[in-house]
Amino acid sequence: MVVTLSNLEEAAARLAAGELPYEFMTSNSRLRLLGPACGFGGTLLQRYRQDGLYAENLAEAHEMARAKNATLTGIWFVKRAPDNCVAERSGSAPAGAELKETK
Repeated sequence: MVVTLSNLEEAAARLAAGELPYEFMTSNSRLRLLGPACGFGGTLLQRYRQDGLYAENLAEAHEMARAKNATLTGIWFVKRAPDNCVAERSGSAPAGAELKETK
């Protein structure tokens, strides 16, 4: 998996387009606020949510960061293949090992 960091201005457009955040970056390098694209199991995410470490959206992330005396500085997104590409794999090749343009 490859993730890319966007500043809050760029991230707003990506969120508006329906992309899900993997992680919200904060001014405190030790504070990780996970988002819906992290893909962790429901039980673990419930615990993180109770601990103020998992946010469903930008508003929740801002609130959780403020509660821990931090601010949001960016959002990590999972990198996706362009719409005109399809990932193909064969044998033991990892997912996404080969991208081919579709017509």
